[in-house]
Amino acid sequence: MWVFIKGITNGYSARNLQRLVCRQMGTKWSLMRCKPDGVSRSRILKIKYSNSRVWEYHGLVYVHNSESVHHLIGRLNTTIIKGARLHAHPYIQRTSSRDRRKLRLDPSTDFPGNRRKSDRRRGSLASLVVDSVN
Repeated sequence: MWVFIKGITNGYSARNLQRLVCRQMGTKWSLMRCKPDGVSRSRILKIKYSNSRVWEYHGLVYVHNSESVHHLIGRLNTTIIKGARLHAHPYIQRTSSRDRRKLRLDPSTDFPGNRRKSDRRRGSLASLVVDSVN
């Protein structure tokens, strides 16, 4: 299962991210840091919203053991790197074709109580994979 991690700093590499996740997967008092097959892939993403000039850095990590992912996410959410707290959650791939508002048969009728007029997703994002470890 892929885990999306917000709050990565600019100088962080994919290897450092992989080591961090391995450290958080193990117990606090364990001498074994991480199973070698626990984390297989990690990537650092660089994303920029077109209206701003600031790049955001995010991490993507693939964890084989899906049973311990929620425990890992809880531990990553308490981790602080260079004064900034990480925010982790399971990565869910979404496409614009899965929008429930577009699946209506009659576009003139609106769902009762639907106050959201526009899409909440940020449009026109520029993304780039900066560093990757397979």
